[in-house]
Amino acid sequence: MQALEQTLALKIVLYGDSPLHHRALCVAQEFSLAAAYGAHYLALCERLNTHFWTTDKRLYNSIHSALPRVYSLQEYEIDGALLT
Repeated sequence: MQALEQTLALKIVLYGDSPLHHRALCVAQEFSLAAAYGAHYLALCERLNTHFWTTDKRLYNSIHSALPRVYSLQEYEIDGALLT
């Protein structure tokens, strides 16, 4: 119980509202995603107007052409070296 109280005191914003879940379901259906897991992250990034980075090749390949703010960490370079 103490660990939970300490965690909740960290000022971390939790998102789990109905509009987010509905948007995630729409994203999952729109891109024929088998699970809404990645769709929740996509919906949250959309809401927060931020980028979405993933190492999930299947997810990336199915959405990157339609969503320009989606990036693959496997194609990201640091000091000229690809992260693969």
